[in-house]
Amino acid sequence: MSSLNIFSPYTMYGIGDMAVGGSAFNRSMGGVGIAVRDPHAFNYRNPASMSAIPRQSAIFNFAGEGKNIYARNASAGNSTTYNTFNIHDLGLAVPLGRGVGLGFSLTPVSSVGYTSRLVEQNQSVTENIGSTIYNYAGDGGITQVAMSLGVNLTPKLSLGVSMNYWFGDIERQYNAMVTSYLSSAVYRSVISTENQNLSKILFTLGAQYVFKVGRNNALAIGATYQPKVTASIRQTRLTMSYDNSGADTVFSAASRWNMDIPGKVAAGIYYQSDKLGVAFDYSRQNWEGAYAIPEGQNVALGVQQDYRLGFSYVPNRFDIRNALNRWTYKVGLRYSDSYLIKDGHQLRDAAVSLGVDFGLKKGTFSKVGIGLEYGERGSRAAGQVRERYFNIFAALSLFGNDYWFVRPKYN
Repeated sequence: MSSLNIFSPYTMYGIGDMAVGGSAFNRSMGGVGIAVRDPHAFNYRNPASMSAIPRQSAIFNFAGEGKNIYARNASAGNSTTYNTFNIHDLGLAVPLGRGVGLGFSLTPVSSVGYTSRLVEQNQSVTENIGSTIYNYAGDGGITQVAMSLGVNLTPKLSLGVSMNYWFGDIERQYNAMVTSYLSSAVYRSVISTENQNLSKILFTLGAQYVFKVGRNNALAIGATYQPKVTASIRQTRLTMSYDNSGADTVFSAASRWNMDIPGKVAAGIYYQSDKLGVAFDYSRQNWEGAYAIPEGQNVALGVQQDYRLGFSYVPNRFDIRNALNRWTYKVGLRYSDSYLIKDGHQLRDAAVSLGVDFGLKKGTFSKVGIGLEYGERGSRAAGQVRERYFNIFAALSLFGNDYWFVRPKYN
């Protein structure tokens, strides 16, 4: 589900662009969710929140995301624009009893998508051989299917665990084409294809604790921890040379190598009143030494850190005359230090978002959410490609209660 969700030269390295995570409803608040606890919403960020789902109910989520990316390379003096669309998330949550909830979700973990073309600038090569063009392309990504269970241990403390299955393929291609225009010599072109397949089960542990503040307000704190695991990557590589007369196999091999998926820790705080909601999340994941980087790429792995801040506001959720007063208005900020370090400079990403949620009809918790996000990644000052992107996401949440799980009785 993730191969069409990104177009960025930075996905040439590693496992690609890491997804923001969480539901599309929370993306309008910067992607927060570690401490968010809402009985009428499916929160993917912390399995402990599953315990908030009320009895005799069910929550179904579906969301899509469109992305426009503009990238400019100041040193090369060129730019490119690309548009993508993909599923953002899919989820179903149901109660198993009082204070016990179970959820299933499908979300992207990372995405790879790029094309690049380089023309040989070495004058000696051009004069003696001819025009040489190198083409690079890649697509694919990693997707997560998760089963989450949350339990209320006390009225204030909730614990949860999520079993996450990561799977996906990443394919990269390299092509070198030579055109001799100075002699009758014929040079064969080369194409190389590399496919990497990942399949691994991980676990996430979560906790939330709620404090009552005043008569109707609440303050929640939350934390999650994903232990480190090692995944076995199945890799196949095929290299061929070709010309007008045909193609020959130069190299073909299949192998396996290990990649560490580092432990990840996250913490958050959330304040909720009748009208206002404020949340802040922080997460850290150290990718240093997680897997080997091919020589000559000037790329290293570092510590990924994410900071997220979100606000929500409802003027009057009980207003029966003005529907706009019942809407939930959201705004969010997020900043990330990427796990990728290019040419000695860590890649940084910053974005601002806003959105609105509104009910499908008066008196129901089923809703539609629409959000916008603008962000920048990379720094021209550090000689990096600077990307500016604009995302739009739309989400649907169906909340069933009252009569969905009531056993009919007859006199």
